[in-house]
This record gives sequence, C-alpha cells and structure tokens, in this order.
Amino acid sequence: MDPILDCHWRDQDGGWALTVGRNGAEWELFAAGPQWSESLPFAGPDEVRRLAQALLDLPAEPEPYECAWQLSRRGQTAAGGRPDRHASLTVGLDPGGDHRPYLAYRSFPDPGHATGHAPGLDFEAICEDPPVDHLRAQAHAFLTNCPGPPPRWP
Repeated sequence: MDPILDCHWRDQDGGWALTVGRNGAEWELFAAGPQWSESLPFAGPDEVRRLAQALLDLPAEPEPYECAWQLSRRGQTAAGGRPDRHASLTVGLDPGGDHRPYLAYRSFPDPGHATGHAPGLDFEAICEDPPVDHLRAQAHAFLTNCPGPPPRWP
C-alpha cells in the first residue's frame, strides 16, 4: 500500500496504526494493533478527499466536531472464508471537558455470518491526541497532489 495519511502511536499494549493509502485501484484504510490488523476500502477517492478535508478543518478551539465514514468489505462464501466486515472511522474533538482531538476506528463482523445476533465490536483502535500538525500536512499534500472535486458533506 502507498500511504498518504499515516498515524502511529504506542500505549501500554504496544504499537498501533491507522493508515490510508492506495492499494492497486482501491483506496483503503489499514488499522493495526498489537495483535490484530485489517483493511477496508473507502467508497472512492472522493471519500479520501473528504477525510483529508476533515483533518484540515479540525478546529483549534474547543467546539463540537465530528466527521465519520462507514466502510465495508464483502467477504467470501460462508464455508470458504472471512465474513463481511463493517467499520466506522471518526475524526473529531472529544466532547468531554477539554475537547482533545481523536481518531477512532471500530469494526464489526456482519451479524449474518456470526451468531445471528446484532454485531458486537470486533476491533477498536483509538488515537487520542493524534499528531494533528503532521496529519494536516499530509492532508494538504494529498489534496494538492490528488486534485478533484471539492469534498461534499452529506
């Protein structure tokens, strides 16, 4: 994968990463923790542009801010492989007292391939206080080098 947005951090459990890049023709989010990793595709380059713009727009002052994406990947057949995966990626300011920035990734298996019940959290990677200046520089470079239509918000 050719990364264009990259965030790494460590905690008491080990190293973590959230990376967005091009993998062949797809734009993917790669999430990794000390014992688990997975990747899911973005809907297309416009969604990656939206993410880059959300990082640039991250407020410096404490105020409500949250942008989220839903990602998914169809799995293989039930007998032959991994189940469908669904995940959310969120960029925001913690609504608590100090409004610190964060990146949050949460993934879920498709309930139809699991137990038949509502999906439970499968993997979570949360970076509190990400390197905002570094992420903004990467986002600016991406938007400069990958021009396209301006990001549209739902």
